Amino acid sequence: MLSDEEEQHFIDAVTRYKKMRARFVQRQELKGEFELLIKFDDATYPLFGLYQQAVVGDINVPKLDYTDPEELSYMWAWIKGNRKWHAWNKCKGLSKNEAKELYISEVDKLESELPFMIEDWKDEQDPRIPDQTASVPEEEQEQRRIITAKAKAARRSD
Repeated sequence: MLSDEEEQHFIDAVTRYKKMRARFVQRQELKGEFELLIKFDDATYPLFGLYQQAVVGDINVPKLDYTDPEELSYMWAWIKGNRKWHAWNKCKGLSKNEAKELYISEVDKLESELPFMIEDWKDEQDPRIPDQTASVPEEEQEQRRIITAKAKAARRSD
């Protein structure tokens, strides 16, 4: 059982996460910002799993029936629900207290890394920066690294 102070740390972590996400939700209508919300959600599905484990305990929802009730599109409701189900299922077996402690540490980590993650996500959207997932012959990799470094510097100075 967590002490009242530790419970308050968990509640504070939940509030901090909601504030971080709200930043993306509020800006999603702006050009290029919806993609950042999608990237943020993709990066934080494990937090959803830890939160559910901390509050509810082991997963108790059949996989086929799990959809995201906030999503209007049936397809996206199923996709997001499926990702959330898998994130929660990975936490099966953790005690509620362990899940709360992990949640707090993961939110702390996210909070410190988020500015760098946002810069990386914006780099991925910039057409001047080569796609880092594309296959490049070995003899061209150094050239791509140089082009990428210059393009990132140009984007970040804009």
